[in-house]
Amino acid sequence: MTAKIQLSILLVFFAFVLQAQNRFLRRGEKAFNKRHYSEAIANFKHIKGKNPEIDRKIAQSYFFLGSYKEAESYYQKINDSEKSAGDLLSLSHIYLNYGNRKASILFSEQAAKAGMDKSVIESRIKSIRNLNQVRTKSNMRLRPISEQPLSKSLGLAVLSDKIVFSNFGNINTKGEKTYQLFSSEFIDQEFTKAKEFAAELDKSVDIGSISFSADGSLMYYTRWYTKRGRQFMEIVEARMKNAQWKASSILPFNSRKYSCAHPFISKDGKEIYFASDMPGGFGGMDLYVSHKIGNSWGMPINLGEDVNTSLNEIYPCILKDGKLWFASNGHVGYGRQDLFYAEKTQEGKWGNIANAGSEFNSSFNDFSIQDSPAKGQLLFVSDRKEKGYVDRIYSLGADRLVKVELVVRDKHNQNPISTPSITVKRVINDQQIPLEQNASGTYEFDVSYYELGRGILYEIEAEKEGYEALEMKYYPMESNLNVEILLMRLEKGLEDAFAQELKPIHYPDKRLIFRTIHFDSGIPYLNSKAKQQLKKFADFWKIYPDLDIVINAHSDSRGSDESNMILSIKRAKKAVEYLLAQGVEHSKIVYNAYGEQFVINGCVDGVDCSEEQHRENRRLELLFVIK
Repeated sequence: MTAKIQLSILLVFFAFVLQAQNRFLRRGEKAFNKRHYSEAIANFKHIKGKNPEIDRKIAQSYFFLGSYKEAESYYQKINDSEKSAGDLLSLSHIYLNYGNRKASILFSEQAAKAGMDKSVIESRIKSIRNLNQVRTKSNMRLRPISEQPLSKSLGLAVLSDKIVFSNFGNINTKGEKTYQLFSSEFIDQEFTKAKEFAAELDKSVDIGSISFSADGSLMYYTRWYTKRGRQFMEIVEARMKNAQWKASSILPFNSRKYSCAHPFISKDGKEIYFASDMPGGFGGMDLYVSHKIGNSWGMPINLGEDVNTSLNEIYPCILKDGKLWFASNGHVGYGRQDLFYAEKTQEGKWGNIANAGSEFNSSFNDFSIQDSPAKGQLLFVSDRKEKGYVDRIYSLGADRLVKVELVVRDKHNQNPISTPSITVKRVINDQQIPLEQNASGTYEFDVSYYELGRGILYEIEAEKEGYEALEMKYYPMESNLNVEILLMRLEKGLEDAFAQELKPIHYPDKRLIFRTIHFDSGIPYLNSKAKQQLKKFADFWKIYPDLDIVINAHSDSRGSDESNMILSIKRAKKAVEYLLAQGVEHSKIVYNAYGEQFVINGCVDGVDCSEEQHRENRRLELLFVIK
């Protein structure tokens, strides 16, 4: 009797477990089909002994949510022999977002072998390989504007000479901070401090993704709301009345069963573009257009599979160039949301999709592009700087250049010096800056207006025969765009003046004259003082070209023997390169590197020495060999 009772209990238990498993499966399938992916994942994970199909749906759910690491983990649970073409294509997209283009191409090729349309794969692989080559004009400059959101932003729009963007605003009646609208005016080439915009609109919900009619009397904005724990979006029309914005209607194609967001109203007011996950699309958020019919809006039209993918296409906008710009994480890009544009085909449809290029796009989210109030500039939002946590508004366009004028004078009598040799280098990227000579004998070079007063260092070197070479540091500011360079005339009898600076020493069968150059710790490069000494050294050799030159490089005792030897070699080679550039014959130069072998003041390993004492050992000995 006891055994029968136990068996009955076990049967009831197994029936209960089976019923629960079936319930999780049904709920998971229902949520998956409705694209409620977080809910689908939660239910599927409760199923014991998952088969490849369950793992696949969990992977797909994570994939559509943009959680690529988790998606990859579940795709890899599926045996290679059971991976579908879709699985392999998703893995290709995941690795593309990781920046691993080689792996992305490999998985694309495997997807073709598994049955994916070969023409689609060929086009995809070509696009991946072209990513390194997709660039816009080389003179385009990217910079963050002066006024920025404080956290994430839900969109950007332009209204005349203002930008309007969403950001965290006031606390609502529930004690929660909501996304509200702010504006910043473009004055004197910069944006002013942001102020609240349309504060009378929907303070209790999140607002973002706005668009204005050409005359500025209508605004279309996205309103976020929560239904049964899920967030949805809808597009609302607002009108300007008595200097205030008043919500007038929810557009007719909105629904409580799906989201509509990111509106863009055409210049003539007859078309509105937006993103939606309404049924019948290609997956995720697709782009749609609705045409104005009388005073209402017609049935939305999907922009088609050339534009839309199985993932998300959002933030549509037609710029002054006539192209439809949008953000997508479904097309081939640099990672996450990239900016793309489409052109009108002969059939009147949007097609010929192109990635906007690496000037616009990063491995993070780039979206919501607009024509800027600043001439020749574009604005867009990106979270690249804060690696996904904070959005910033960037301006991209032709650089605004200003001229820096250089005049070289004799320090003693202030007279201009004709035909000096001048070089200018932008230190941050080691870029040699081209110079232009004016008819007046002065010189000019370009710097970016946006660098003025930002502490960007330039190095200017000036030389002229009969004068001591000069190197100066220059930080461009609006107040110092005219730079005077004063050169010191060398005393008559260069050899006598320089010889007084040299110290003779004796060697078994030679007499050598030397001087010493010192280095900062760990640095192999020549500073301005070192270059001045080497310039004098070269000038003296030109007077006596029969002299041979020996360069002995030494280091201090800190660090390993090997690293100190490498550092000594680098320092010696830098000196040789400089002397050769000054016209010294290569056959006249010999260099030796000794590392820490010849410490001159007892500062060996284990001895406590000051920084100045260590510096004495980091030296180049420059020797003239007199035969």
